[in-house]
Amino acid sequence: MIPIDKKRIVTLAGTLVLAGAVVAAGVYGPSVWKVFRQQSAITDQVVIQTPAVDGNNNGSNGTMLPEGTAPPAVKGGAETTPTAAPTTINAPPQSDSGSKNKYKEPDTKLIDLAPSITAFFGEAALSNDAKTLAFGSAWNIHQYVDGYLYGPAAGPQMNEEDIKKYIVFHKTLLDKQYKNEANASKASAFTSYLDVLLNSGIDSFDSKDKTRIEQFHQGIHDLDAHLMRNDASSKIYGATPFATKRT
Repeated sequence: MIPIDKKRIVTLAGTLVLAGAVVAAGVYGPSVWKVFRQQSAITDQVVIQTPAVDGNNNGSNGTMLPEGTAPPAVKGGAETTPTAAPTTINAPPQSDSGSKNKYKEPDTKLIDLAPSITAFFGEAALSNDAKTLAFGSAWNIHQYVDGYLYGPAAGPQMNEEDIKKYIVFHKTLLDKQYKNEANASKASAFTSYLDVLLNSGIDSFDSKDKTRIEQFHQGIHDLDAHLMRNDASSKIYGATPFATKRT
């Protein structure tokens, strides 16, 4: 069982949309957690992970968000003072402690769908909002999985428990977006695959099973670099039913 109340996270996602913080911008990394921290005085709290952006920080800072609050998806929004001091979370031991790869915000200009999934997006299927949200989810999660498996030089750092929560957060936003999509059923092959992939990531980091984590890494890598960015220079693991042959 995942030790986090999904209903509360759905509330967070709902508040996010109602507040006008449009997730379609695809930006919900470090800047996403800042604005709504003081919206509620409710004592029940959910731990939402703040990704590390400081290259001198090997860990990541956990911030307690009261129920009913949500991070914005608008980059550069007004900031408020956190209600609780951040705590340092130790990243997994890494052999490479040299140069550190900082978190990078999703760059929607790089979206270039692979031919195998283009039919699932557009006027007859999923909206542009859904496309940028799926892209941002793949981009963000991929960075932290790379950092976890291959060290600070490969990506920003976060431990198993917090990567799991990070995947849960992104999956919840996607689930909410699908409910707002009039033609979501026409893209069910893709959305169902994405649902299975993210669930496998949650389970793998929950179990701390390195073999399963590597299997998830191959899937999230292919989703990000191959399907969403169609990066011809990137390796293809073939860990997706939508793999596109490159000539």
